[in-house]
Amino acid sequence: MLFTLDIGSGTQDFLLIKEGNIRWPKMILPSPTQIVARKIRRARAGGRNIFLTGYTMGGGACVKAIKEHLNAGLKVYAEEKPALTISDNIESVKQMGVILSEPPLEENAVKIEMADVNMKFFENILNSMDEEMPDTAIVAVQDHGFSPHESNRRFRFAMFEKTLKNGYLHHFLFPASKIPESFNRMRSVAESVEDFCRERELKIDLYVIDTVFAAMAGCMLDAREFPALLLNFGNSHTVGAVVNESGLVYSLFEHHTSLMKKKGREGIKDFIRKFLEGKITNEDVFADGGHGAYIRDVVEVRDIVSTGPNVRLSSFRHVSGDAMVVGNLGMASLFERLKKGK
Repeated sequence: MLFTLDIGSGTQDFLLIKEGNIRWPKMILPSPTQIVARKIRRARAGGRNIFLTGYTMGGGACVKAIKEHLNAGLKVYAEEKPALTISDNIESVKQMGVILSEPPLEENAVKIEMADVNMKFFENILNSMDEEMPDTAIVAVQDHGFSPHESNRRFRFAMFEKTLKNGYLHHFLFPASKIPESFNRMRSVAESVEDFCRERELKIDLYVIDTVFAAMAGCMLDAREFPALLLNFGNSHTVGAVVNESGLVYSLFEHHTSLMKKKGREGIKDFIRKFLEGKITNEDVFADGGHGAYIRDVVEVRDIVSTGPNVRLSSFRHVSGDAMVVGNLGMASLFERLKKGK
């Protein structure tokens, strides 16, 4: 069995793939950052201070809730790992008013555990159906990389470019033991899963991937001809990649969806046209508030496929089937390619 979990800013999408290509159970759940944010806001409503424990995880909603808690005059205590969720620069976190503490300085603070993956939850779900935990798991998270002293937009895309020297989508699927040092969120996912396995005396082979490449791989399954342009209009990021049938990446861009929305559908079409013509540079995208662009080769695109929670922004063909598990199916396909060495 293959456990796949695609963690976004709005939802976490779970799909278990069994032998014979049986795909169940399937669950679309609130993302971990949304769940943690709710717990923080509940504590704020009760006038309670909070203590953040656990692991570094994705920010977004939970970081916003932490700032709201501090602005309300309440205290936030945190261990260092969860504090790094707020910022890679721990001094900046302290300056915000977060008190680094282990254990908390006051015993009645509400304890909130932070983690991207709650393996105990999924274990309970599977056990309730008389299913065992699978021996292989793939988790997708968006990792900007650890960059306390430079723009995380530049740093993230520079890490992409480094991996793109190998050229293929499946090179973005990392075994837990080979996660690049700078991808601290991915490494935190691995740590949390390893801790769970140690407690349960289980063996799970874990792989991690950035959400954008999981989505690209899922789009690729729906492409009719190659080279194809694969587009993902996510809640936070909009990404496009031109690939061939082997997953070789000819070009890639990553922008912020909020900024792409401002361009409107025609503006987005114009941006994509220029990208396909090789007229969008890394600096163009960065100066526009995005992450960057990479052009290996300009090739004739024979198909365009789009997906994502904001796919309505796309003027191109949408992925067929359930768009919520495109990333999960993409992860599974890359895992197969990785095993075959293709």
